[in-house]
Amino acid sequence: MENPLSEARPHSQTIIEERGKRIKLAAEVGLARSSSGRLWSRALRRRLYRKPPQREYIVKNPTPPLKKEVPLVAEVVAGVAEEKEEIEDKVRALQRLVPGGEEMEVDRLFEETADYIEALREQVGVMRALACILDGMESRDGDKL
Repeated sequence: MENPLSEARPHSQTIIEERGKRIKLAAEVGLARSSSGRLWSRALRRRLYRKPPQREYIVKNPTPPLKKEVPLVAEVVAGVAEEKEEIEDKVRALQRLVPGGEEMEVDRLFEETADYIEALREQVGVMRALACILDGMESRDGDKL
């Protein structure tokens, strides 16, 4: 006997959610393929196809040690520390937004972010064009697709 308290979602709602998932997947696949040479694109493809992440090792140029330390006033040090922490928080947030960003050095992260934003901008343009075409088809036919 079926539980009368369990609330099943309407069939049309399930179809809409499934269609939304397929559209999102298709958009992400198209986005990943649009910039195959970028780190974010490869990370997005790994996520889509569930490939384990491969680390890219970047050798940093060692910075020479400072010759002598310059004493700073405690207030300046505290202000610099707060500013540095704020910047680090923003970089961590950016790393979470860009596919594969957690594994990137900051300078590479900025380059990849700029390219990722451009690809997203192009994707939005394509999706708007498709929405206009589909909207025109619906209004002409009087039916929903």
